[in-house]
Amino acid sequence: MKNYYFILSLNIYASDAEIKQSYRRLALQFHPDKNSSSEAESIFKEVNEAYEVLGDPLRKVIYDQMLRGVPAEEQVPESRPMHRDPRYRPKPTPHVARQPTHRQEILAMMASNLRYALMISRLTLLFSAVLMADYSIPPVKTVTEVLAENPTNRGSSFKLELRDGKSVSVSREGARNLRKATKIGIYRSAWFAIPLTVEDELTHYRTDVQLSIYGNFIFWPILLLLTSSVGTFYWKGVEFRFNVGIVNFILFLLTLIFLNVHKF
Repeated sequence: MKNYYFILSLNIYASDAEIKQSYRRLALQFHPDKNSSSEAESIFKEVNEAYEVLGDPLRKVIYDQMLRGVPAEEQVPESRPMHRDPRYRPKPTPHVARQPTHRQEILAMMASNLRYALMISRLTLLFSAVLMADYSIPPVKTVTEVLAENPTNRGSSFKLELRDGKSVSVSREGARNLRKATKIGIYRSAWFAIPLTVEDELTHYRTDVQLSIYGNFIFWPILLLLTSSVGTFYWKGVEFRFNVGIVNFILFLLTLIFLNVHKF
């Protein structure tokens, strides 16, 4: 069942005035005539659907009972029995506002900040697409010399110290075949200059670079691409979309770290 309160960026204790105010604001924001984005029309329909229920007092009472899990046969607004004296007027029952629970406050916060989570998912989707393009286009070759070979802490790979002061990690077998090489060619990605492969200039033997975001950590930009796609194109569930946006932000920061730590 759809949560119409979250669609209107409200909590379940919103007043009639707050419901009407939120509806007008969202309807103006996502009206297809004023918003040309691809998702504006679907959001506009959801906003109208939510207001049709919450803006009708009777339907709102029934809907609130459904949210509380009241059985369908009991979803009828309570009515007072008619008094025998037609002049009798019952005293109004004082309204006591219930305090929202901690989870309800969190969900209301997610609904009000959902647009920022969606923006993060879209930006990370663009960033991951740039990474995939950088990995796919032809690399750039540079020639340098190997000064020293040192085993890494993992033991299964060797770090080649280069003349330009940088280093690159290759497998044990790759280091063995490059041991006698005086010059090597390094193929780097065109945009971020991430090392991809190392080539012996004499024998033309090639080996892949291991410790880089396009080597052993190639799963990371792929994971970012998948999660950002879900956060951008999946439009059901405020809590889910908000959490995916947070995950995408964390993955984005870690990807930036990998770009610098594993670049050389």
